[in-house]
Amino acid sequence: MSGCPLKCFGCHNYDEIIANTPKEYKTHEDLYDYLERSGFLFDAVMFSGGEFLINPMDDVRELLLQVRKRFEGVIIVTTSGIYYDKLQTLYDEQLVDGIHIDMKLPYHMLDIKEDAQIYKDIMGITPNEKIVEQLLNSVDAVIAHNSVLDQVRTVLYPLLDDAFFEEIQKYVEAQKLYFDSAVPYFLNNFIAPAA
Repeated sequence: MSGCPLKCFGCHNYDEIIANTPKEYKTHEDLYDYLERSGFLFDAVMFSGGEFLINPMDDVRELLLQVRKRFEGVIIVTTSGIYYDKLQTLYDEQLVDGIHIDMKLPYHMLDIKEDAQIYKDIMGITPNEKIVEQLLNSVDAVIAHNSVLDQVRTVLYPLLDDAFFEEIQKYVEAQKLYFDSAVPYFLNNFIAPAA
C-alpha cells in the first residue's frame, strides 16, 4: 500500500516510494506477524506515506481491523486530507485513535484560479473546488474529533511568506473555538531532503 496524488515541495518520500516504486514490499502478513511478536514493545502504530488513504477503502479498513485485533496500542494515520470521505470513515468506524493532518496552505483564502501556481509549487496539484472542499472538510473533521491523539500541522515551506502561516493558524484556532476543541496545532520547520 503506497503512493500519493501530491508532489509536495521537498517531499522526503517522493523519490523513494512514489517516483521509484519499490520492487519489494513488506506484506500485510509481515506486519501482522511483527505486531504479534513485538507489538508489546511500543504503544502506537502510525500509518503514513506518501498518502495512506490513496488505497481503496476496503483495503484500508481490512488492514486497520486486522491491526486492531493484534495490537492493543494506539493507531494513528497521517494524511494530507485530500480524501475526506475516507478520513471520516476512519473516525465513524473507530478504525483509528487519531489522525495527523497536514494543512499545507490557507485553503480557505486562496482562489483556485488566481492562486493555482501556489498549489502547484507547494502541493504539486492543480486545485479545483472539490479538492479544496475535501481539504477543508478533513481539517475540520480532525479538529471536531477533539482528541489529544489528533493533530493539525503545517510545514514552514521556505517558498511562502509568513502571512500564509499566520492565516493557517488563524483558521485552525477559529475552528478549534467553533468545535470547542483542544486538538494540538504545530508549525514544523522545513527540512530539505538529503541530496
